[in-house]
Amino acid sequence: MTADMIQIYRSTHYRPEIKQRDDLQPGSWIRSERPNDEEKERLISLGIDEDILADALDPHEVPRVELEDGWVYFITRLPDTDDDFNDFTTPILFALGDKHMMTVSRDSLGRMWQPFIDSTKAPTTQKPKLLMYMLDAIARQYQTRVASINRQMRATTSDVTNLRSRDITTITEYERKLNDYLDALLPTNTALEKILGGKILPLYEDDRDIIEDLSIDFEQLIARCKSLLRSITNVRDSYRAVMDTRLNETIRLLTVITLTFTVPTMFAGLFGMNVDIPGENAPYTFWIIVALSISIAAPLGIYFLKKR
Repeated sequence: MTADMIQIYRSTHYRPEIKQRDDLQPGSWIRSERPNDEEKERLISLGIDEDILADALDPHEVPRVELEDGWVYFITRLPDTDDDFNDFTTPILFALGDKHMMTVSRDSLGRMWQPFIDSTKAPTTQKPKLLMYMLDAIARQYQTRVASINRQMRATTSDVTNLRSRDITTITEYERKLNDYLDALLPTNTALEKILGGKILPLYEDDRDIIEDLSIDFEQLIARCKSLLRSITNVRDSYRAVMDTRLNETIRLLTVITLTFTVPTMFAGLFGMNVDIPGENAPYTFWIIVALSISIAAPLGIYFLKKR
């Protein structure tokens, strides 16, 4: 097997530290990332369904759980852990067979799996429990991302009156991420509830407790995402109201200025006509007209400003 793309791990009840192995034994965890055609053939030869493998490598695959030919297939999505700048979700397949458990992903997940391997003590021979621990690691990834979005949103929207257009663009990006998370979390939680029924996987009582706790975690994540989406909608509506108010104030000010300068414009138009006007050649006529225009325009401007 290729060391970079397919790795084998194994642990037991007596030695729960997950260690990488060179040989494939019953109860092993087979980890495959970005498999090429040769590696896909190898996975299929170990019993995984070819069509489901293709589904797992589809970037738009929807989370679900299936039971086929003695294998349990659990497809979910997780935040891509190798990209700090694009928070899209990526699919991952958990395949539980009689002898082995496989995880297959179309992206590299080393930044999630390595801490999991280093910190988790669980026998790979107990596949349902190992699956729950892995799903718990995915839930923590979502919790970290959602908490980060929450902090960034609070910093961006601390004062709605100072929001700029680029801040709205940033908030829209948060909205896209949260909707992407919801599209993954909702069907994943449904699949967990389906497993909890006990018809897909044989479960012990402590396994049921773990699944119930996991389901609660996913429900809390779903509720948090929906709450943040509502906050984004409220911020966007508030920003729109502030911008409408500013626009109305600007239009009002321009209207007052236009009305204020109507009288001086009228006098300038009259004295600019090519006809004789009484007193046109008298001394100080220009300054008299200016003073008269100001004395009329100023009260008009003050009156309209006070009347809003």
